[in-house]
Amino acid sequence: MLATACTRAPGVLVSPEGEHRLSVHDDATGITVVLTTGVWDAEPKQLPNNVAVVHVLVANLGPQPILLAPGDLELRDTRGFRYALLDAGASFDAVDADGAASAQRYDRELERSYDPGRSMNFEPFAAGDDVPRLALPWGTLAPGTQMRGFLYFEPVTRTANEAVLRWHLGDPQHQPLFDAVFEFRVADG
Repeated sequence: MLATACTRAPGVLVSPEGEHRLSVHDDATGITVVLTTGVWDAEPKQLPNNVAVVHVLVANLGPQPILLAPGDLELRDTRGFRYALLDAGASFDAVDADGAASAQRYDRELERSYDPGRSMNFEPFAAGDDVPRLALPWGTLAPGTQMRGFLYFEPVTRTANEAVLRWHLGDPQHQPLFDAVFEFRVADG
């Protein structure tokens, strides 16, 4: 009998019910956050084998601006171990009604001059291909607008069975508005 090596397909984060799409809405602030897992279809194709990849849509239907910042996200497994957000350095500028960008310009590739949020507990992620271009950009999300992109985390699916993502959403002055909480379990990929 010939021995063969078995390789397990990488796991994917899903809701406790097995869904790839999770959403939360807060009536008081008008903030909606939708997370989708297992949808990376860009380069490098093998990215989900090496990091946890989550697509996010944030809609600000409330009356005040909200800050999207890498230091406001916290992913922990049920044992309490923290998995760092891998920051690809994307940011955005507000555009005036006439189409002119604000006076300060951000360089997505070279400079991280945006507000990091409540903590510095995230890691720079110098990945190539489509990773920086498709990352969720950081900045201030005006009322009545939305932003979407990918979040990248250290590979939780290799070492945990369950995890919780807490997104401490606040205003540009770091005043808390709403904590979006998402529970995950690891499913076969």
